Amino acid sequence: MLDPDAVALLGQLGISPEMIEASLSALLFLTILTVATAIPTAVLAKRKGRSVTGWVILALSLPVVPLLLIWLLPKLDTPARK
Repeated sequence: MLDPDAVALLGQLGISPEMIEASLSALLFLTILTVATAIPTAVLAKRKGRSVTGWVILALSLPVVPLLLIWLLPKLDTPARK
């Protein structure tokens, strides 16, 4: 429930409380999507020998793109595998 003064201020700015609630719901969904895609991105990065920290930071910045990239990239050849 919003404060009546906040509702009045939002009304003066042309923003309805319903718009704020819808925006917060969308941002919550985006946050859940971001975290949900960062976890498998880290797992795939570790399996393929890539920098886990870098890929997780990228996945938290852009929700789905890094997951698709790390999935498509080939494994790195390490000296132990040669």
